Amino acid sequence: MRLDFLITVKTIVEKGSFALAAKAVNITPSAVSMQVKTVEQYFEKALFNRAGQSVTPTPFAHDLCDRVGPLLEELERLRGGQQASVIGRLRLGTISIMQPIVLPPLFNRLKKLAPKLEVNCTPGRSQDLIEAVKQGELDAAIVAEPATASRRQLDWQLLQELPFRLITPKRTPAGSDEQGLEALPWIAYDRSTSLGKTSRCLSLSLFGNRPPALELQSLEGVIAMVASGYGAAVVILPAPRLTHYDIDITPLGDDAPSLRFSLVSRKIEHNDKPINTIRNILKNHYEATRDDSEIIRKPKP
Repeated sequence: MRLDFLITVKTIVEKGSFALAAKAVNITPSAVSMQVKTVEQYFEKALFNRAGQSVTPTPFAHDLCDRVGPLLEELERLRGGQQASVIGRLRLGTISIMQPIVLPPLFNRLKKLAPKLEVNCTPGRSQDLIEAVKQGELDAAIVAEPATASRRQLDWQLLQELPFRLITPKRTPAGSDEQGLEALPWIAYDRSTSLGKTSRCLSLSLFGNRPPALELQSLEGVIAMVASGYGAAVVILPAPRLTHYDIDITPLGDDAPSLRFSLVSRKIEHNDKPINTIRNILKNHYEATRDDSEIIRKPKP
């Protein structure tokens, strides 16, 4: 019996699925089944209880992985002459607003820490990406975490929590008082997104239920339009560079809503090595940049 057969068994236990394990170790599902059968024949014990498309490891499978897991990792260290490598393919979904913020530090760290890990990025909206993770079409996704986020089958790692801010043109003395805001048109962000929905609700309250003068699908586009003097907006500012526009930034109060950006994955894959690698890189990145506090520039009276 070959060692890679044991690696396949261990991967099935971690992934919870023959199909997901096949993708992780880069072999066909039929090859996975063959390897499992070989290991079961060798030990003369069943490894998995099969019910439809789901598989449940037997107590013996858990015991086997607990015993051989550390040995397999040590052998990988000896073979590579360094820390056990992270290999395979990971399908990562990312909402557009977070791509320029998260992907550069993530991929630069992956080049050093896990050069053999292939990460395929899929863009999309939060709701669609979360559903794709649930269905196993994605391994993880960086999304705006909904208030009703399911925690029964999904793991959520908070990356950023950002309050909504009122932004106005710097050259406009309108400020945030009601009379000044009535004179300003307001710019909406894509209403099909979590950010856009909350922003629209706050804006309607601030701007006297007037409809927006413009709706854009780019957050930076909204901020640029405000900086140009066209109008005002209610947004979040997820990157420090966004505060460098020619705008005034006003807090909406201590009880103003905020938006959470999180990495979501399936609980069944909580110990998956590629997902944990991504999780740790993002955790370390946001802890290192936590002190880059948002600049608040209130309009001059």
